[in-house]
Amino acid sequence: MSETPANPVFVALLFVLRCLVPVAILLGVSYLLRRLGLVAENPEPPIGYEDNDNGFPLPENNDEEKEGDLTHDNA
Repeated sequence: MSETPANPVFVALLFVLRCLVPVAILLGVSYLLRRLGLVAENPEPPIGYEDNDNGFPLPENNDEEKEGDLTHDNA
């Protein structure tokens, strides 16, 4: 068999560059878009919004008719 002329260090460097260059480009574009104001910031959560330990909003305790009550015959 013939030996490959590629140095393993050079191949490893190219592999790392192949992974890091696209990530750097994406982060740079994201930074520029935020810096230019083309990406809006996240809005504030609504008043009364609370999270439990699971990250889901807690249900509000009220006696009003819930969505889907009439269609599921729960009224």
